[in-house]
This record gives sequence, structure tokens and C-alpha cells, in this order.
Amino acid sequence: MPRQARARLDWTTLALLGAMYVLWLGNFAVYWTRPLPLAAHLLVSVAAIHLAFTIWHEAAHRNVSRTRWVNDAVGVVGMFPYMTPWFIQRWIHLEHHRQLNRDGDPNRIYTDGPFWALPLRYPRALGYARKILMGRDPRTRAERVGDLAIVLAIAGVYAAAFWHGVLLDVVLLWLVPVVVAKLVMDWYINYLPHVGLPPDRFLGTRVVDVPWLTPLVLGHNYHAVHHLWPHVPWHRYPAVFREKLEYLRSHGVPIEHRVFARRASVPAPGAADPLAR
Repeated sequence: MPRQARARLDWTTLALLGAMYVLWLGNFAVYWTRPLPLAAHLLVSVAAIHLAFTIWHEAAHRNVSRTRWVNDAVGVVGMFPYMTPWFIQRWIHLEHHRQLNRDGDPNRIYTDGPFWALPLRYPRALGYARKILMGRDPRTRAERVGDLAIVLAIAGVYAAAFWHGVLLDVVLLWLVPVVVAKLVMDWYINYLPHVGLPPDRFLGTRVVDVPWLTPLVLGHNYHAVHHLWPHVPWHRYPAVFREKLEYLRSHGVPIEHRVFARRASVPAPGAADPLAR
């Protein structure tokens, strides 16, 4: 396991947070002052919101700072463009780590069928969240208040946009890009790394070692590195992959070199080989 002290502040992630807001808010400013073709604005918004996953994901694993409230603040601010309450999403994500590829894994909805049919499975995600909220809510009272404040703030933005006559602009440059960015994120972080794999620490997450994909998905094609060592920051995934390549191979971690391929299942340890006769 990589042994390194966590930085007091992960400035790379904080820089990514700043870049996201410059792109996202700057895109609105340009649209309202010197507009470009709508397609260009949509593309910039999708790119900006695409960065949100990496930011809140690092905060969820306490990788931004050694200080708890700093991680929480970065998580809330980083996830705001994603229009999702931060504290409940953090719990769901950590539950994914605890239940990797098992029946209780909340991310099973992403791998339980073909990717093209994923939008048809999204209601299951809402049902999962509802089940949590209606049962024993894992959040503290302060976290519940924080999530409610996030929801109210998002609703307030849309109400203000309606009041000022720019609701369509906000829908086009925020809501639509969120939908697109979520589909993209679900492909590279929820579907691609786990589809067809068993509930196993080493066999349950694949690496897709394709250099051109790395900058596009900010290194998350090395997702197995994250599941094995969650406190390694995102910008070190490729380096840690190289450092630990023999270790990963010796433990059977799936390592692939094609992005678009039919993903075969890997049998769990001790399972009978269906091809054996």
C-alpha cells in the first residue's frame, strides 16, 4: 500500500475547484454579454460540470485536507453545480466502497444492464435514496440541515432565474449540461470500471490503461487504484499504477487496454471455472 502522509491541503484539487467555477460562471457571463453559438456554451458547461465529480469525490474521502470541515466545505461547494445534496451523496458513495458489487451496492444500478438502458434504471437510484431517507437516516442533524440548505439554494437560483426572465438560459446552461455530464460520469466511473466484475477487493474494479483516456477522465480510468487505496489523490493514480503494477497483476486486478470492448466477467476467488471440464 502506498505510504504517504496526506497533504495539509491538496492544492491540485483546489485549483480544479477554481477552474470549474471560472468555466461555469464565466460561461454564463459570456452568454449574457457576447454570446457564442449555443453548442459552444453547452460544451463548456458540460466540461465544467464534468470536473465536479473529481472535486466532491476527493472531499468524500477526506483527501482535500486533514481538516474535516475543509473537506465538507469543498464537497458542498464542489457539488453545487451538480445539483445534488453533498452529505447524502457522500454516504451513498462510501456505501458503494463498503458493498462493492454486492447486492447492497447502491451503484449496482449502473452495471445491472446495458449502458444504453441506464436512464431507464435511474428511478432505482431515487428509490434507494428514498429508502435511506425514510428509514434510519445515516446523516447527523447538521448534515441534514446542510443538505436541505443546498436544495433550497438550488431552488432559489431557479426561482430567481424565473423572476428575472432567464429561466430558459439557466435550464440550457445548467440543467441540460448536468444531465449530459452525469451520463458521461456514470460511464467512466460507475459502469466501465465495474461492469461484469465480482464482489471482490482485487477483482471487482478494472483498470483501463489507455493513455488518451487519462486526461479526459482525470485519471479515473485507473479506478482500481482508488478502490485499493482510497486516500491516494486522483492526480497520482497513473503514477501509483506504474509503481504498483506487479502487485496489481499478482492479485489479479483486471487490467485492460481497450476502451470500447465487450466486458467479460471475472470469476470470484474459489468459484468454479465454467470453462473447466
